Amino acid sequence: MADPARAGRTRTPLLSFRAASPFRFHQAGTDPETEQAGRGGEVCYTSLGQFARNVVGRHPQQFRTMAGTVSLPCLPREAWPTFDFARRRVLFLLPSQALGSNVCTLLFLSALRARFRPRGLGVFCAGSAADIYRTVPGIELFTLWLGARDLARYDAVVDLGHLESRRDIDIWPVDMEGELLEAFGLPPSPDYPAEARPIPAGRPPRIAVMPLSSTPMRTLPPAVTSELLRALAGRGEVTLCLNDNQHQGRLYRRALDLPAALPVVDAYPTVGGLLRGIRDFDYAVLADSGPAHMTKLFALPGLAIYSSAPPAVLQGRFRNLAAWTVPYVGPDCAAPCGLAKLRIAADGRVGCMGSLRLPLERLPRTAQAADPAAVERLLLAEPIPCMARMREMATTIADLAVADLDRRLAGPRS
Repeated sequence: MADPARAGRTRTPLLSFRAASPFRFHQAGTDPETEQAGRGGEVCYTSLGQFARNVVGRHPQQFRTMAGTVSLPCLPREAWPTFDFARRRVLFLLPSQALGSNVCTLLFLSALRARFRPRGLGVFCAGSAADIYRTVPGIELFTLWLGARDLARYDAVVDLGHLESRRDIDIWPVDMEGELLEAFGLPPSPDYPAEARPIPAGRPPRIAVMPLSSTPMRTLPPAVTSELLRALAGRGEVTLCLNDNQHQGRLYRRALDLPAALPVVDAYPTVGGLLRGIRDFDYAVLADSGPAHMTKLFALPGLAIYSSAPPAVLQGRFRNLAAWTVPYVGPDCAAPCGLAKLRIAADGRVGCMGSLRLPLERLPRTAQAADPAAVERLLLAEPIPCMARMREMATTIADLAVADLDRRLAGPRS
C-alpha cells in the first residue's frame, strides 16, 4: 500500500543546490539564533527567491544549482483532515514570509500539537519571519534552506502552499488560522485565548502607537498618529514605534512634529525584538499590520485601525483588539475593498481603484518593485481616498482609542 505521507508533491516552487564546502548564513532582521549551518556536498532545498538569487546565485564557486525547480513528496491536500499525526515527525513548508501569515501558522501548529502530540514539528523557509517560531519551544526551524539529511528525519512533509484560499490573497485577505484549522479538522489551540489579557494595575499603562504597515494603503496618516499621541499622553507611558529600515518609516519620522520627551523606537533590530517589545506593552494602537497579528500571541489589548482589509477576516476568532474601519464609499471603491497591495495601471501609474479611477479588472498587476516616489506621494501628498478620509477623522479616531483604553482600565485589572 502506498504511503499517504508521500503520495502528493509540493506545489511551492523549490530550488535545489549543493554546496562545495560547509557554510553558514544568517537571515537579516532575525535573532542570531536563526543562523543555519550547511554541510558541504549535501543537496539542499529553498523556496526563498531572495536567498537563491543573492546567496546561491552570486557564489557559483561555492554553490551549484540543480536544473529547474523541484518538488518533494508530501502529504496530499485531501489527506490533511484524516492523517494521524500522532507520534510522527512532521515538517511544514511555509509559502510566505508575511508576518501575519506566519503568526497564524504558529497558532495552527499549536493546535495540531495539542490534538496529536506529534513526535516532532519542523518548519522550513520561514525567512524573515523565522523569529515567530522561536516564541514557543519544540519547533525545529530551518530558516532559509533544508538539507536532504534533515528532510530524511521527517515522516511527512506538508506544503501549506496547497491551501486553496491563499490563491486570491492579493485581492481578499484570509483568516489563515481559521482556514488551516478547518483544513485539518482541528479546534483552536488552548494556549492562545481569544480575549485580551487585563491591563496591570498599580502603575501607568505602557502604551504603544504602531502606525506603520507594509503599504501606504494601510499605514496610518501622520495626522492620525499625531492626534493619537496627543490624546493618549495623559493616559499612560506612550511610545511611538517606527521602522527606519523601511522607506515609509523614515518619511514618517520627518513628517511628525514630535514632543521632545516622547519615547520613540526608531526600529526594532530584529523581528524577535519586535515580538518582545509587543509582549511587554500593556496596550497598543496599530495599523493593519504584522504587529497587529502578533498581538494574538500575547493577548495584548488595543485598537486596530483598518482601511482596505476587513477586520473580521484578519482578526479571526481573536477579540483582544477592538477594530475600527474607515467609513469610506466612493465612485470607484468602498472600504474595505480587500486589496493587499498597490496596483499598477497600464500607463505605469501606481495606486488603487479609488486613486487611479479604474476598476480592479483594469489593474491586474501588483506593484512589486520598490518605488520610493510613489510611496512618498501616497503616504504624504496624495493619499488614496479612504486614507484621505481617515486623515480627516484624526480627532474621532483618537477619541475612540482613548474611550477603548478607559473602558479597559475601568474593568478588571491584573
